[in-house]
Amino acid sequence: MIEGLSQVPAVMGETLDNDTDAAVERIAIAGVTAIQRIVADRHSLRARVTGLEQEVVALNATNKELRGRIVAVRHYYIELATVMLGQLGKFDRATRDAMQNGNAASQMPTDDLDEADLLALAKRLKPDR
Repeated sequence: MIEGLSQVPAVMGETLDNDTDAAVERIAIAGVTAIQRIVADRHSLRARVTGLEQEVVALNATNKELRGRIVAVRHYYIELATVMLGQLGKFDRATRDAMQNGNAASQMPTDDLDEADLLALAKRLKPDR
């Protein structure tokens, strides 16, 4: 209820005296004040909404950029792991060859299981592309 409305005296017929005119004026001023307060609140809320919308847009852009970076880092590490597994496979073969050449009398059979494990791991870490 508008402030000052409860202070309005009852009006009999169409006769208006000074008290009634003052009460109507107080009610009108209270109404204008209430409307001004509502308009000011609306403006402040609109400004807040605009600021929050801008913040959301900025956060979405940052989120998109970070997702792209994460994908790039993931891809890089998968490629790195694949290369490392290839290098380890070459090292393993070179080590076995060196051991076989050094010990011709006691030849060690190559372990196909180790190579299969390396290949399975390389396939598992291979990029999806």
